[in-house]
Amino acid sequence: MLLWASPFSYGGTVEPDVMQLFMSGGANFAFGVFLYMQNKDLQKRADDREEKQEKKEEELRLRYDKVITDLQQREENIRKDLVTEMNDLDKRMSLLEQKVQIVAEVVQEIKNKFVRVTNAN
Repeated sequence: MLLWASPFSYGGTVEPDVMQLFMSGGANFAFGVFLYMQNKDLQKRADDREEKQEKKEEELRLRYDKVITDLQQREENIRKDLVTEMNDLDKRMSLLEQKVQIVAEVVQEIKNKFVRVTNAN
């Protein structure tokens, strides 16, 4: 029994030899089609699962990249603040040193005046 090309339910057309095989193959052919369709479905599921996993990995990678960038920015800000604070403290220490020097000079003058007054008596 030879049939001409006829529509196949999964798209395209079935060649006459394949149609003849389908008609005469019986259960083995039907089982083969079942296995083929099951494999095709399982492969599609695996591909979808892999795509979903890759998407999740990319989202995680982006999140961690953002966290790392934020931490690096925070560290840089802390470093800048420390440098600014240290410069400010250095200026304040210089001013304090100048004031202590002035106080030391005043104390020395008072001491010298005191010694002169004591020697004069």
